[in-house]
Amino acid sequence: MKTKDKLMDYFRIQSEQVVNEWLEMRVDDQFSIFHAHASKEIEDKLRRECRSFIQFITEALVNKDFKLSEELMNWSNTIARERVNDGTSIDKVLDQFQRFRALYFRFMKKWFLENTDMLEEERYDLIENYQVTFDEVIKTFVLSYKKHYENRLKDQMGLINELSSPVIPLSETIAILPLVGDIDTSRAKYIMESTLQKCVEKEIQHLVVDLSAVPVIDTMVAQKIFELMNTLTLVGVQPMITGIRPSIAQTAVQLGIPLGSLTIHSSLVSALDHLGYSLNPC
Repeated sequence: MKTKDKLMDYFRIQSEQVVNEWLEMRVDDQFSIFHAHASKEIEDKLRRECRSFIQFITEALVNKDFKLSEELMNWSNTIARERVNDGTSIDKVLDQFQRFRALYFRFMKKWFLENTDMLEEERYDLIENYQVTFDEVIKTFVLSYKKHYENRLKDQMGLINELSSPVIPLSETIAILPLVGDIDTSRAKYIMESTLQKCVEKEIQHLVVDLSAVPVIDTMVAQKIFELMNTLTLVGVQPMITGIRPSIAQTAVQLGIPLGSLTIHSSLVSALDHLGYSLNPC
């Protein structure tokens, strides 16, 4: 039997033992999928993932081209996505890779001792391929984890932006846009785009932009807000601004933004009164 077939048969037989010993290495960590007392459902999931890894990694070891198979790359990408989705940090996954790597090599050493008739060159080739293969798998995992994590972060930021810049209708034609917290250039751009879209969709005629909960606005953001006011006018919406802090007013003046061309009220209540809308109707 060829060395390739012998190694494949060996790990096929030892697969469950490798899986069991790897799972026994787990420690108490409630914030990780690798928690020692995780549910049976999670443990079964880890068993399936580990069995597949043993199969794919062993097939890669006997491949003299030193090239990851499509199955192994897909496995690495899938695990990266799963760990991002279940909230396991990358350092904890890399720690498991390190433990499994040492465990796998321990079993491979046993196989070397059982197959003393192997050529020395064959042993060196397998060990070299073992190192290269694990390095490539981990590299593939890290790059994939980064991509999935950034995509998830982007989706979350989109949701945060949407929730933090709501256009709230008060009547069929009147709405308010309460802005809260710091506004950077990226958020200002999102506010401008989403506000225009929502006002057109809801057929808003008067929009009150309340800045009373915005502590600081830099030069770029102030310019974006002024652009929003002008653009709203172009689509048939009459904008008003309320709650401008002294520091924001100073920034606008320094920029040369013509505040006199805008409809400004000291408070939200004042703006709504001007529009004939009362927050406390009798």
